[in-house]
Amino acid sequence: MWSGRAKDIFLKLEPVANRMGLKIVEMDLPTGMNGVFRIYLDTLAEGTSISIDECSKFTPVVSDFLDAEDMFNFRYYLEVSSPGLDRPVRRWEDLHTAIGKTVKIKFTEPVQGRKKATGTIISVSDEKNEFELETDGIKLTVAKGFVKKINIVWNGDK
Repeated sequence: MWSGRAKDIFLKLEPVANRMGLKIVEMDLPTGMNGVFRIYLDTLAEGTSISIDECSKFTPVVSDFLDAEDMFNFRYYLEVSSPGLDRPVRRWEDLHTAIGKTVKIKFTEPVQGRKKATGTIISVSDEKNEFELETDGIKLTVAKGFVKKINIVWNGDK
């Protein structure tokens, strides 16, 4: 999950996005003057994709919020878009929708000797805070705290 300034922005913007039927999938904060603040959105409705119109309706909302909150003390550019085909998985609950899909994962520390892996998520256990990944015929059990980054790998399917 996000931390620091990104978490502050997320906690304030997510309820606004939810009221519009959207959710924040990822955010890239600007790192300095003329940097780009990117927000990646998706719909809350299962099985639907976000449209350009929905992104464009959310853009002025974010812009007004950032201006009012004075979140950055430098000039930056704002981009609001869909997360794309290689969408990140930032929330634990989103792993459930990734079951059966191919993902690329970077770990915070080695898991069974691997710092990264590409494979299929087989199961998610909320009780144990872990999920199973099958990669190269091997099943890896990955604890929640060992995930640095997860992205869906698009294989041409929906």
